[in-house]
Amino acid sequence: FFTTFVLQAQKISLEEGYISPKQFGSQFSTTYFNGMRIGLNAEFALKNNFSLLTGVLYNLVYSDKTQYYTSLDSVNYSTWGQAIQFPLFINYSLPVSKNFKFYAFTGPNISIGLSQQQRISAFLTDDYKTFTGIKTTGYANNDLYKKSIIQRINFQISAGAGMQFKNYKLQGGYDFGINSINKIDTNKLLHQSGWFVSLVYQF
Repeated sequence: FFTTFVLQAQKISLEEGYISPKQFGSQFSTTYFNGMRIGLNAEFALKNNFSLLTGVLYNLVYSDKTQYYTSLDSVNYSTWGQAIQFPLFINYSLPVSKNFKFYAFTGPNISIGLSQQQRISAFLTDDYKTFTGIKTTGYANNDLYKKSIIQRINFQISAGAGMQFKNYKLQGGYDFGINSINKIDTNKLLHQSGWFVSLVYQF
């Protein structure tokens, strides 16, 4: 379906950039990720400088987080995540000259998690093992999706802006997570949002 969509598009572009998502909630400590995205975009011209922008983007992120309970008790979480994003944006362009323009975009964005492997290294006394429920004293590898800890589907509303010179674009924006990705307890909301900056080449 996407291949057919791309072949019918007026403009095709290659996007590569930096992303910084975070998982957060009122009853959770925030987990920050850093990573990269790469993918293809397809743009369909509408009227009055508006266009429809869609595509497919591969995201790879990493987080290294240590939670301290005392100076001697701590748990380290090392997490690698992979996801595919499918944006559907309305784009508005403001030409300044023949080769230069500004633009802004917004719309829904669906992120589908492929894997989120987490390695836990816990250094806890017996009292804190009971308090936290974490018994691991070495390393344990697990996929948070396969263990039904978090949801694979993350619905987002994205907004951003950028500038274009000839075939090159520099843009940035923010993905606002809508649904809770907490699969263990739906009463405890856990959201994933984050900002991004990308360099785009339009063919």
